[in-house]
Amino acid sequence: MRVIIAGGGTGGHLFPGIAVAREIQRRDARSAILFVGAEQGIESRVVPKEGFELRTLPLGGIKGVGFVRQARNLMGMMSGVFRARQILREFKPDAVIGVGGYASFPMLMAATMGGYPRVIMEQNAIPGLANRVLGKWVNFAAVTDARTQSYFGERAVVTGNPIRPEFKSIAPKAHSAPYTILIFGGSQGAQSINRAVIDALDLLKESKDRLRFVHQTGERQLEDVKRAYADKGFQADVRTFFNDFHEQYASADLIISRSGATTVAEIKAAGRAAILIPFPFATDDHQMKNARAMAEEKAAVLIPNSDLNGRRLAGTILELISDPERLKEIESNARRIAILDAEARIVNLVERAIGRHV
Repeated sequence: MRVIIAGGGTGGHLFPGIAVAREIQRRDARSAILFVGAEQGIESRVVPKEGFELRTLPLGGIKGVGFVRQARNLMGMMSGVFRARQILREFKPDAVIGVGGYASFPMLMAATMGGYPRVIMEQNAIPGLANRVLGKWVNFAAVTDARTQSYFGERAVVTGNPIRPEFKSIAPKAHSAPYTILIFGGSQGAQSINRAVIDALDLLKESKDRLRFVHQTGERQLEDVKRAYADKGFQADVRTFFNDFHEQYASADLIISRSGATTVAEIKAAGRAAILIPFPFATDDHQMKNARAMAEEKAAVLIPNSDLNGRRLAGTILELISDPERLKEIESNARRIAILDAEARIVNLVERAIGRHV
């Protein structure tokens, strides 16, 4: 197949697309895959390192920005459609897959105008703006949650959320000191999580010989977080971004993170215990829904962002690492509810969509 995978902006949109690309390659090594994303998105640094070709469009979001910038980005979106049509003519794909994010819109719109087979992927229970608009004109909508089907009608198929294969092969870990705590708030970091961790260090100091931290901070707070660990004498690997994230999962005894759909799916597939702190401004509060569903299955511990502080976080960390049997129970429950063949289900849909157009 020749396939364009469009969208990104965040890891939650991009990494499922990479998982699907790997499945396409696994089925036929001769397949050609082109990613199309935004110039400022995470895809600009991740996709080339993953070995795929990337073309970018000069796009910006239209939600949560001022009127002037919104108007400018809308104009950019329209010009992006014309650029996307040129890419279609040059690459001649058999199908176009939209992974969500504003960069998917012009590519899928151009594919609709050109009559190319189209599949969109929706990771969240409540679809994003681009997918809500595009969903009326696609062959299939691959959704993670059965509750999402109502947005797409007969086009919707529950597939689960694709996971990069590296996360599925992570072995169970025997828990012993020093316990590795993996902390991240998404590709941009999370200020409230970073602050709570810094505030928790004083309360964790008596256990510092039993703890090792791996912390993805995002750009803005790197130096502050690095300094806090150093001043308190903790072992810590602190970076703005980790490219080898599956290796960090493999070494982790406990994860502290947001609860985006892709993060939750990776935690399940890896079978790791997690403290989930939902991003409070996520569209339709979907991160809280994701975290609550995990907590109800006893597959994670939920701390609402409004309740997050150093004392609560430190207490939860100490409670969990002091009870290896509970860690194992959480890990087992996470692994039990994982869907591990989502990318295969989605590629099946792509093949069906192509078949309809032959």
